[in-house]
Amino acid sequence: MRETMDRAWLAEAVELARELAHAYLIEPSEENVQFIAGAMDPQLLSLIGTGKHEFYADIASFFEGLERDQQEAQGVVFEILDEYYEPRPIGCDSCLVIGTLWVRERPDRPKPLLVEMDTRFTIVFRREGGRWLLTHLHHSTPNLDQRRDEYYPKTATEQANAALEYSKALERRAELDSMTELLNHAAFEKHVAAALIEGAEDNAFFMIDLDNFKTVNDTLGHPEGDRVIEEFADVLEQVFPRDALVGRMGGDEFAVFSTNPLSADDAEAKARELIETWCDRSAQRAVELGCSVGIVRVVRGRTFFDLYRAADQALYASKGNGKACFSW
Repeated sequence: MRETMDRAWLAEAVELARELAHAYLIEPSEENVQFIAGAMDPQLLSLIGTGKHEFYADIASFFEGLERDQQEAQGVVFEILDEYYEPRPIGCDSCLVIGTLWVRERPDRPKPLLVEMDTRFTIVFRREGGRWLLTHLHHSTPNLDQRRDEYYPKTATEQANAALEYSKALERRAELDSMTELLNHAAFEKHVAAALIEGAEDNAFFMIDLDNFKTVNDTLGHPEGDRVIEEFADVLEQVFPRDALVGRMGGDEFAVFSTNPLSADDAEAKARELIETWCDRSAQRAVELGCSVGIVRVVRGRTFFDLYRAADQALYASKGNGKACFSW
């Protein structure tokens, strides 16, 4: 009976953690501020955030900081792209909830760049009077100066010793997706748009989406999902080693723009090679993975958004045709 109750308690803690995240980020209303206040332990609260000022030792200082944050971020609302929560019991009356939260700004009008945060967090709850109270929260974001597979971020120190190289590295880093080191969405769009202005013609534009990726996150956890994204980025660079711009558009969606003319046969050969290489690489995984591809021919006068929409429609056609295939 106690084990069943403990599982129920842990499920309550996960749900409370999710509700607090949504109240804070998605609907920052006065009602939700009161909900957050009611869920916090008035005696033991501490909070460490990602901002330089976000170190609070009591509930009063936290709400002072929250008020300033909301004033500065007035009008900014986020949408949750992905989230992951995992509970761990601590003794008989406390538990830990660890996880990740990936959010992006939801603007009321189109913007060239959107704020995006990929946060890791640890929450400590204490059981009192039949409910959980939040006693401690610590959240952090990955260090942008830390390269993949590098455990100590030496990069920032090295760059600080050479100001010019540091400046160049910052410019380049701003264009890269932090997880895969492919071009990020904004940089990919910028470079493709520049190529189109210069008269690119008869090139190919590929939109690629991983098949069954959500199942990986749901069944194997988000760390394994991150490894899948990184591994697929390596396959993309293997199949398109040169004469192509390769970008991560967000989540498990990628795009490739051939910087030289590519015949229809050659474009299809590239798509086929990508699908087969990824299927072979994924054959031993617990979740069967594939990738679907949409291809568009680049003609003079088309904009980036024209290509993006057309390739996205072709991609959905591939999904509808059974996945792990390509469509024009």
